[in-house]
Amino acid sequence: MELKKRPVIIDCDPGEDDAVCLFMMFADEQFDILGITPVCGNKPLDFCTTNALRLCELTGYTDIPVLKGAPKAIFREARTAGDIHGATGLGNVVLPDPVKTVEDEYAWDFIYRQAVAHKGELEILAVGPLTNLATALLKYPDLKDYVKQIVIMGGASGMGNMTPTAEFNIWADPEGAKVVFKSGIPMVMMGLEICYDAYVSPEDLKRIRGDKGGRVAGVAADLISKRVDHATANGMPGGVLCDAVSAAYMIDPSVIECEHVHVDVEVSGMLTEGKTVVTRSFTENAKREPNTYLGCGIDQPRFIDLIVAAVEKIDAQLAQ
Repeated sequence: MELKKRPVIIDCDPGEDDAVCLFMMFADEQFDILGITPVCGNKPLDFCTTNALRLCELTGYTDIPVLKGAPKAIFREARTAGDIHGATGLGNVVLPDPVKTVEDEYAWDFIYRQAVAHKGELEILAVGPLTNLATALLKYPDLKDYVKQIVIMGGASGMGNMTPTAEFNIWADPEGAKVVFKSGIPMVMMGLEICYDAYVSPEDLKRIRGDKGGRVAGVAADLISKRVDHATANGMPGGVLCDAVSAAYMIDPSVIECEHVHVDVEVSGMLTEGKTVVTRSFTENAKREPNTYLGCGIDQPRFIDLIVAAVEKIDAQLAQ
């Protein structure tokens, strides 16, 4: 008996780590990937959309629709990560211009339509700013009744990478993130802390590249290599692939240990704008009802195994 596939929409801003996240999700047969909804984030929207199209063509998954996403935050001008991800968003990797084109439908309308059609079974993997999801929730308030869970990469419980307290994806659209966390939809959050534990070491990088000359394995390794070099030169064990951590949770939740906490988003603090406020306290004054499962530990070798298996599988499919 064939197992029923899990319907998933991937909301992303490709991005080197988004690319590896997509490879992992594409390769796993438990998912029915309904579409990719790009959002302005790592780079402006047109770059992120084009990269999503390129990655679909690279891997042979050209049947997955790519939708029109949000070019800016819901109440702010666009915030991007500048040149951190290279000129196009894919680091030093250059992929051909895509033949595949974007669909003539907006991400928020697509999300709602698919959520209703799948009667509460839709899962959303969101690894960029949460603008598309917030827009969908504001336009369709009953969307919360049709989404099974949202798994995000974003936020942190005690650190930041854009400010001392804010992680990029939440900082880029704090009001949008607040809408999503307050929606009542079951949330799973992979924050910065767990991402730094999910590193790729130089030896891991060799495993990902492999020795078979696979195109996707080679691209994945090239996307990661600069991060690995930079991290190890600064005394770290390896480079981080934040978005791939959320994909790992989707594929096999047992790879990641979670704790049940309450998460809210600070939208106006002078020192804390974009901070995810994580409440673990159970004292009467500070107590908050848990609304999010927060990743707090990862099996790093198994995480690497998932990446290796994904690129090997896609390359094997392309070789047929």
